[in-house]
Amino acid sequence: MKATVLRALFMWLVLFIILQPIFTYIDYLLDLQVKANTSYITQKAATEGMVTASMKSEVIANLKAVGFPEASIHITSSTETVQERKRRMDVYISAPRMNLFPYNFSGVAQPTRYYGHGSIMSEYLD
Repeated sequence: MKATVLRALFMWLVLFIILQPIFTYIDYLLDLQVKANTSYITQKAATEGMVTASMKSEVIANLKAVGFPEASIHITSSTETVQERKRRMDVYISAPRMNLFPYNFSGVAQPTRYYGHGSIMSEYLD
């Protein structure tokens, strides 16, 4: 009986050891997806001079396809008006971070959101 209990406890430990790198990689890919979409919308906004509603809906659709809930994706910009050429534009995207880790081995609390920040000079020509 004692050997069976020890074997069962050992199997859970092995499962944690196997799954932890997989969950870490998924977490990295989700973070990379937010940053890639931030870069994408920033580059598109440069030619338009601002972040438009259609750009926001396109990026929200991209992130929703990966698994982020649509209502909790926040896209903000440093400006709401068209910026003339050579003006700096900042774009921020924030999406909720899913808790993928079954146990936190460090004592530090994990972040609750993924963040992306992009800045570019406006390329808008009137």
